[in-house]
Amino acid sequence: MSRSINVVEKTKGPVVPINICFNGDATVDFGAIRDYASTLSANGVPVILLTSGSSEYAWLSEKDVWGITEVIAEAINGRSLFIAASGSWDVNTTASYLKHADAVGADAVKVQPHLLLSSERDIYFGYFDRIREGSDIPLFLLDPPLALAIEMASDEQIVGAKVHSLPDYYSLTRATRDQNFAAICAGQMGNMVFGHQIGSPAYLCPIAPFLPRIALEFFEKLEERRYDDALKFVSQYEVPWMETAIDIGWLHALKEAIRLVGFYPNNRLAPPQRSTTPEQAKRVRDVLERVFGQDLVKCSD
Repeated sequence: MSRSINVVEKTKGPVVPINICFNGDATVDFGAIRDYASTLSANGVPVILLTSGSSEYAWLSEKDVWGITEVIAEAINGRSLFIAASGSWDVNTTASYLKHADAVGADAVKVQPHLLLSSERDIYFGYFDRIREGSDIPLFLLDPPLALAIEMASDEQIVGAKVHSLPDYYSLTRATRDQNFAAICAGQMGNMVFGHQIGSPAYLCPIAPFLPRIALEFFEKLEERRYDDALKFVSQYEVPWMETAIDIGWLHALKEAIRLVGFYPNNRLAPPQRSTTPEQAKRVRDVLERVFGQDLVKCSD
């Protein structure tokens, strides 16, 4: 079996993005990240993902990203599929990262093209030809132009795409569902209910980073075609959590939830981002206890 086929077969179910834990001096807490990735794998998470948003790439050095990639690969050790991620870097840096991710044991890399990359076909394709010189690690696209993504799906090394636009996600799923290509829902559980019915195999779940069990149970209902029951999960769990998290601030809420369940020792964001206030932390605790049960919270204030 080729690497690409193996990756697509394993891209199934909830995809959990890795949030970054920081020390008090704003350096990366590699040990905490290693333990977190291992805990997610031990809890049955099928796919673990680095991503520029939740993984706070704007505040990380290239050395940080290289190191984080290595410790996650070591921690997972094949128990989950690991999709590493490049940043909005130049061609040579991205090419070097692909080789590094491959060498340390990542299964694939989600490529974030440079922000100024043209969507003109020859230029876009040429970019991907350049960055993968010397590396055959499978690649995921990030929010690619729809027509180009459909064409690139026939490329053996291009194995999928993470897509935020709902129309593009649904269209790409329909167009590629019979190919060795995984269209990943970058939105919410509610969007995946329909996405699953038209062939999408995986989704990012906003609850999974602190409560993988809910994400796994939700996907089980999808696989059993119990779509009404899956929608009940959306209204019972996702809607109240998202309403509070978005109002507070996504990263503040998510990092506090990860801390409260005992997965991370703190809720720090990289400076100069503002720290989570006591009032924000209390709102996160309240919604976790109200929606998911008091037994979920492991840490005291």
